[in-house]
Amino acid sequence: MYKVSIIVLCAAFSACLFSACRSGLQSDENSLVQVGDEILSRQELADAMPEGLSRADSTDFADKYIRRWICDVLLYRMAQKNIPDIERIDALVEKYRRDLVIFEYRKRLVNERVTKSFDEQEMLDYYERNSEMFRLHEAILKGLFLKVPENTPNLGQLKKWYCSTNPDGVEKIEKYALKNAVIYDYFYDKWIPFEEIVNNIPYEFGDAESFLKTHHKLEFNKNGYWYLLNITEYRLPGEEMPYDFARAQIQEILTNSNRLNFDRELEENLYRDAEKSGDIKWLYKGEKSIEKESIK
Repeated sequence: MYKVSIIVLCAAFSACLFSACRSGLQSDENSLVQVGDEILSRQELADAMPEGLSRADSTDFADKYIRRWICDVLLYRMAQKNIPDIERIDALVEKYRRDLVIFEYRKRLVNERVTKSFDEQEMLDYYERNSEMFRLHEAILKGLFLKVPENTPNLGQLKKWYCSTNPDGVEKIEKYALKNAVIYDYFYDKWIPFEEIVNNIPYEFGDAESFLKTHHKLEFNKNGYWYLLNITEYRLPGEEMPYDFARAQIQEILTNSNRLNFDRELEENLYRDAEKSGDIKWLYKGEKSIEKESIK
């Protein structure tokens, strides 16, 4: 729809463009407006136009965009004439451009060449060598959580099943949950932050450590729902992270280490090759370690 409005808008500009041609201004079928040597094209306007606008909204957007473009060009021209240290700004822009190009190049090389998958034994060895690094900042637990309507069928049977960890009991819970549960979260095989469970249960848990030490399950009814939580394991803040909970963090640490090593080797190789090829030319006398006095 917005492209149709652009066509309508462009038609409105055609008379202006015709006048511009007669006045000697640069113009072509893709041009909308010219200020000095700067030209706004139809394609640039089309690229900036949000999708899904109505005809009226897209026309309004185009009008404001063109006016903003004209004002930006005029302000830039005025600023260039009145900023005394424009060379400093040009240098900052060039430095930013150089840094951005380097950043994008490094990112591409890292994605292509830096290993992000590691042998399980390598990660486990790192965990065992650095176990003191991996301390919990929050309580975590394993278990099972269900939220079911209070009028759910066979509630008595469900209260027996949800505390069972044997395959037969779990299978019964899963079949039941598919038909009746509002929330079913099975996490006997993975660690979950305690807060993730707490946020789904309108119960006053109080202190996480006190609750976990005194409860291995919770059956709670409120606002037409039963909340059933079975806890099989837990760890408290300050305790050592279980390896499987720390695993993602270890993988990130090893990846960052590889990235840093890759960056260092990249720079060293580039420097060494440039020295060998003669690209680096030292333009001062003496050693390559520069004292302040030597460059005054």
